[in-house]
Parts: sequence; C-alpha cells; structure tokens
Amino acid sequence: MKILIPVDGSDQSNAALDFVGSRATLLGQEPDVHILNVQPALPVRVIRAVGRSEAKAYQRAQADDVLRPAVSRLELVGVPAHASYVIGSRADAIGAVAVRGRGVGIVMGSRGHSGLKGLLFGSMTNSVLAGCTKPLLVLRSAKVPLRDSLTVGIAVDGSRYGQAAVRWAIKHRDLLGAEPRIELIHVLDEELAKPATREGLSFRATPVYGLAGEDHNLAPMFDKVMAGALKLLVKSGMKVTVVRLTGAGAGDAIAAYARKRQLDLLVMGSHGQGTVKSFVLGSVAMRVAARCDKPLLLIREPVRAERS
Repeated sequence: MKILIPVDGSDQSNAALDFVGSRATLLGQEPDVHILNVQPALPVRVIRAVGRSEAKAYQRAQADDVLRPAVSRLELVGVPAHASYVIGSRADAIGAVAVRGRGVGIVMGSRGHSGLKGLLFGSMTNSVLAGCTKPLLVLRSAKVPLRDSLTVGIAVDGSRYGQAAVRWAIKHRDLLGAEPRIELIHVLDEELAKPATREGLSFRATPVYGLAGEDHNLAPMFDKVMAGALKLLVKSGMKVTVVRLTGAGAGDAIAAYARKRQLDLLVMGSHGQGTVKSFVLGSVAMRVAARCDKPLLLIREPVRAERS
C-alpha cells in the first residue's frame, strides 16, 4: 500500500505520522510511505531581489527543516520513508502527488471544528477534499490507538459509495490490524422505524447471525441495505457485527454510536463534488465529521454524470 503523509511540522501532521507508525500489521507488509512538504511560491519581487538560486536554496532549507524530523519520527519506530517537497498551492500539490502515485491513500492530521458553521477540517484539508478523490484518512486527535487490531465502524446506506468503502477496507485490511473487528452500521430514520422503536435515538447492535426479537419487523428494511456489504465482509473472513441504528439523523446517530462504543476508526464512502462551491462530503459525512473526533477514513468517488 502506498501512503502519502503531508507534513508541515504541526502537531496535527505529527499525529498522522504517529498513526502510520503504530500500524504493526501494515508495516509488516512494507508499505511505500511518502512524506511530502509543500512550500509556498515566493513573490516574484523577492526572487528578483535575492536571485533565483538563493530563493531555491531558501525553500529547500525550509522544507528540510520539516522533512528531517518527520523522517526521523518514523525511523524511530522502524518505518522507512522517502521524503520530497514541492512548491505551490498546498492542496493542489498534495492532490497532484497523490494522483501520480497509483494506489495512494492520504493520511492527514486536521485541527477540525466543533460546529457546523465553520470548516470542519481546517482550510487545507477541506481543499484537498475538494480537489482530490483519493482515499483520505483524517485524524482529529493526536491519540494513537493502543492496539494494532482496530475496532472499525463502516457506515453503509445502500449506495455504491458505501459498497466502495467496504471493498476498500477489505482490500487494505492491513491498515486495520491483524484481526480487526468490523461494525457494519446502518441508520434507519426513526420515522420509518416507528412504532417498532421507542422515541429518540435507539441503538441496536446484534451479531450477524440473528436479530433481537423486538427488531423483527425492521429486519427487511435493514437487510435490503446491508446484505451486500455484509456478504463481502463475511466472505473476507473479517469478524463482523451488524449495528442497526434508528435516529432522527443518520450522521448524528453514527457519531453518537462511535463515541459511545469508542470506535478506533470510522470508514465512510462519499461522493466527490470536485468543487469548493459545495461541501464535498455530503450531508451524512458532514454531520459525522462535525459531531465526532474519531479518525475518519473517507473513500470517495467522483459524481457520475447523469445519463441523458
């Protein structure tokens, strides 16, 4: 697996390095880890004043000051990595490098916001989301999972985006640990679920081999959405628990469940708008991002053009 880690020397980018460095199963497969620093272009008047060669030397030195400790941070835990820097817009450069590296997944730290009114991931992360459809793991906290095998929530809604998230998790299961525990999550709007559930947010978590009796009449609704994803996960040999949630909003329900269960990672599929004019995640992923600080892995695909 190829992994691109953009770094700028911040605590957030160090969190991304530490997360990758903690993945013992992944590292046993000798992943290709690329550390990238992006230096802003200098104004033309500055280049003219100091000379082109001096300007390049300055930018190279600035990049080295960030890249050297980042490489050392991974080397301390036995992770070889190669480093490079580019000059230009950070978001555009990160997306361009990721696109050139076939199979790349991007791991980024982000400061994030606690509310929906501001940018949820910080300006650079949002810009990367807008301009690149490569898988992106966003770390909202510096806390690294203590165990290699993670408890992972994968949210599905019956769309191809949810299926893409499941397929990616299966293909790249080394990122999740030797024996990850998968919780396949679907949220049924409580208006559709009534009167089978009580008012307010309700959690339903049962093994794959059965349903709680009180949920019997909801089974067809959940099965219609979850059957395909569940079949893929079971066939892969992963340990799976089906999580049936009802709530007034899917994003809020998923975020609340992730906090309650202390999931190590949330995986979601989402459309990629490719423009900063509209938020790039879609409403459910946006709500999850706003309400939960768990690591969020976004598997995104471009929106297909409508057929005429």
